[in-house]
Amino acid sequence: MPNGNPGSKAVVEAVGKGAPLRWVENKVLARHLHGLGIEIGALWRKFRVPSGASVWYVDRYDSDALAGEYPEVGAKIVPPDVAADATSLPFRDASLDFIIASHLLEHLPFPLRGLRHWYALLRSGGTLLLKVPDKRFTFDQRRERTTLQHLVAEDAEPENFDRRAHFRDWIKNSVEQTLSTKDLERETDRLMTTDYSIHYHVWTSRDVRDLAEYTQTAMNLSWRPVQFFGGCFYRKECSLVLRKD
Repeated sequence: MPNGNPGSKAVVEAVGKGAPLRWVENKVLARHLHGLGIEIGALWRKFRVPSGASVWYVDRYDSDALAGEYPEVGAKIVPPDVAADATSLPFRDASLDFIIASHLLEHLPFPLRGLRHWYALLRSGGTLLLKVPDKRFTFDQRRERTTLQHLVAEDAEPENFDRRAHFRDWIKNSVEQTLSTKDLERETDRLMTTDYSIHYHVWTSRDVRDLAEYTQTAMNLSWRPVQFFGGCFYRKECSLVLRKD
């Protein structure tokens, strides 16, 4: 997946004319979205789809519950059309033209399960748009990268998934870095009880590309990358578009 892909020239030209970089990149990414699709976990910021495309919004809770978990967002919350787990969505296989998952994959305990499920929901020619934070440029920068081997092991043996270890790592290295051991365990208990949506996993842009390649070669998901923007200090995320063949 080279950085010099179709769309990069359009970005360079538009930025040269003074357009904001994120706005231009999102316009390029949106060109791949057509028909009927969903956005999972928009929360307060919708990804703008092209005119003519229809999108339903999906989140794990309804609006009232989301407002309770994210009081800082307030009235900006995007009201979900469907409340469901991202890895068990109530849609028929091969029924969607596109799926948008922006800053969502890192919140899933089992990302490979999510990718497998989303692939099944897409029609032939359907598109998955992923936006994933690049840990090097976010509050997760102190955390160890989640290796592909780690993901594969947890996916194969979910009964061995250590949820507490993930919460503790996130709190200690991303949120409250000066807590005593006692306070760390207390905060871990509190967030686990409320099932707070943490970043279970963290990646660099290269890791995301390797993950996509793994789904093709080892999981036999027949989709191909058609757009990729890597993370950097001003973008802080990578964007990847996969099209189902």
